Amino acid sequence: MSRSFEGLLEEIRQASVITLFRHENPDCDAVGSQLGLKTWLEENFPEKKVYALGNESISSPEWPKPDHVDDAVVRSSLAIVLDTPDIARVDDHRFLSAASIVKIDHHPLVDSYAKLEFVYTDAAATCEILADFFQQMETQENLVFSRSAAEYIFSGLLTDTLSFKTTNTTPHTLATGAYIASKGISIPELWHGVFDVSLHEFQFAGFIRSQAQFVGNHTVYVVVSREDMSRWNMAPGDARSFVSQFMGVREIECWAVFTEKTGEDGSVLFDGSLRSSHVQLNDLAANYHGGGHRNACGVKNLSYEDLKQLLGQMSERAEAYLS
Repeated sequence: MSRSFEGLLEEIRQASVITLFRHENPDCDAVGSQLGLKTWLEENFPEKKVYALGNESISSPEWPKPDHVDDAVVRSSLAIVLDTPDIARVDDHRFLSAASIVKIDHHPLVDSYAKLEFVYTDAAATCEILADFFQQMETQENLVFSRSAAEYIFSGLLTDTLSFKTTNTTPHTLATGAYIASKGISIPELWHGVFDVSLHEFQFAGFIRSQAQFVGNHTVYVVVSREDMSRWNMAPGDARSFVSQFMGVREIECWAVFTEKTGEDGSVLFDGSLRSSHVQLNDLAANYHGGGHRNACGVKNLSYEDLKQLLGQMSERAEAYLS
């Protein structure tokens, strides 16, 4: 498989300042692609200033925190937005003021917002797309893809495929993983760094499982209240990441974890992470201020009525699929 990156290297070479953006509530693919690209740029173009921006940091693994720059720096830069299909989900909207914008993503197209857009929905991760670009640049331009950059890229590929177990894992994904691994990374070390949990997280996983409620016979959900998050000292995004606890249960087709929050008007609202084994969910998520992959997506700012309606729709699809 040969993906085209026509014009990308020229944009990079012409820029003296490059700012890298990704989506809110970042996962390892978002941050891994951002830090992997930053490392690759700094190693191959040391004369350029490169910044990885965002308002939130990822808690695990212990990667560098986001950089901070003033508005003038962004305005003068080439902004590369990674792993983000729509403008609303970009973590720092200052990218819109940049001198030039490039988008690299593997989600279904929502917004076209860049001068150059490299969107490949057949890729399992944005890190897979970047690895293709790096491999082409290594072959055609003799540019370096180092072990340091490879560690970030492999981590993003590993997590977005759940260790190469998701339905979007292809032969090309595995070949890409082999190429990244050839840079001398330690796969066991990276795996443990990404997936190992603390005793506290292990205990919270037990709590999440104990709170599971069924809608119909094949859809499970959990609502984590503000009190629960305070008691467990768990940030909302971290709490929702425990949605993976219900993966691989034969009787469960759809599952979700929601976290409670207070809206600007004082109302109770919910953000959620949705998953399924087979049925499509991202079209439903798009109706609830969200989006993402076919079988893994998110929603936000749901009222209690929205939450009930969404769960009912998920259950309908699960029952139809397994009937």
